[in-house]
Amino acid sequence: MTHYLDLGFLLCLVTKSPGSPVAWETIRNLAQPLPLTVFQALQVENGLRQRMFDGDPKLQAVAARAWGLWQFYLREMVFALTLAPWDAAFALARSWNERTAEQPPTSSFLLHPAIAASCGCSHFLSFQRESRALATAAGMKVLPVRL
Repeated sequence: MTHYLDLGFLLCLVTKSPGSPVAWETIRNLAQPLPLTVFQALQVENGLRQRMFDGDPKLQAVAARAWGLWQFYLREMVFALTLAPWDAAFALARSWNERTAEQPPTSSFLLHPAIAASCGCSHFLSFQRESRALATAAGMKVLPVRL
């Protein structure tokens, strides 16, 4: 696993959002399938399924379309599930949480770069500033280069 996509970045690939064009341009030349952990897949699937049961019919429709696209990408091997060293990742996230001199980011923003670092990723794809800072401190290159 060389590239890690955090949840926000990954969602830009399955939904139409302001970050979608940049996300697609960023992954355009990466080798496929793009590896994903079961945690990433669970976050996408759980979020989409929650929206499919939302009271707002518009959100339901967006989630249903995104669910179909997500399933298509999995079938077509745009993404492929891979293993991660979970104990090491959680230990690193906890360490960062304890060492933060100010209010720490949410656990998800700690965990994604920790998983990437534990997997030995060279690149971290994210639009989230807190996660990007942790990934950079862990020695990864962040993409897109500029936000």
